[in-house]
Amino acid sequence: MQELRSGVWTHSVVAGGFPTISAVVFTARRAFVVDTLPSPRDVEPVHAHVLDEAGDRRVVVVNTHHHWDHVYGNAVFAGHDIVAHEACPGLMRAEMRGAGGSAPEPPGEGVPLPGITFGDRLDYRDEGETVCLLHAPGHTEDSVAVHVPGARILLGGDALEWPFPSFSQRGGLWPWVRTFRRLRRLPVDIVLPSHGPPMGPEIIDANERYVTAVHAAVVEARRRGAAREDLDLPAERFVPAGTGVDAVYRAAHEANLAWAWAEGGE
Repeated sequence: MQELRSGVWTHSVVAGGFPTISAVVFTARRAFVVDTLPSPRDVEPVHAHVLDEAGDRRVVVVNTHHHWDHVYGNAVFAGHDIVAHEACPGLMRAEMRGAGGSAPEPPGEGVPLPGITFGDRLDYRDEGETVCLLHAPGHTEDSVAVHVPGARILLGGDALEWPFPSFSQRGGLWPWVRTFRRLRRLPVDIVLPSHGPPMGPEIIDANERYVTAVHAAVVEARRRGAAREDLDLPAERFVPAGTGVDAVYRAAHEANLAWAWAEGGE
């Protein structure tokens, strides 16, 4: 576990080639666990840290969305509050029914579903401290970001990512743009995506530029009559100069182009 700021700790593993983060936020009466990683074994260091440090605090697990690499460790926290957007439980069930495709089989311990859900926003107020859960669709319809105003930290889930986000929601362009605009208004110094390093608020602008520019470039290519296989839109064209794009993210960019192409045809 690494301390990001007083009362905020992180643990990272690699899932499918992506660095994937779980975070713990301590307030006076609660210990928030943000995402439970790809398996109970992966999240065990987080669980141990909570056992050591939480004392009599109430443990609240936040699933930032339904994807397996964020929820498959839920069983370690069975019996505690598990909170997510209202669309999350149904999407988790659907992903687990289709496991073996894009998602691996669930762990033998099972995957407890969120028992507490919300729509647009859920605030936890705790002796002058606040933790805000915000609906942040774009990556998925159930995506959630976690704002800790006192620490000026935003835990972005997959609503934000570095060097760029992954498309996985049909029609996600405008919900995502609205999400970026919402997150940009928050007073934060540190933004921590679930996939990527701690950064400043500039990641929000960079992600919005990527999402909108990729969609615009694909629409323009279609207008010119280009076929899907003819697209010549390398990832470097859409990220800040000097940003490294490794093989994992090159593949993610190609998948993003396919999503944008499909949306452009609707």
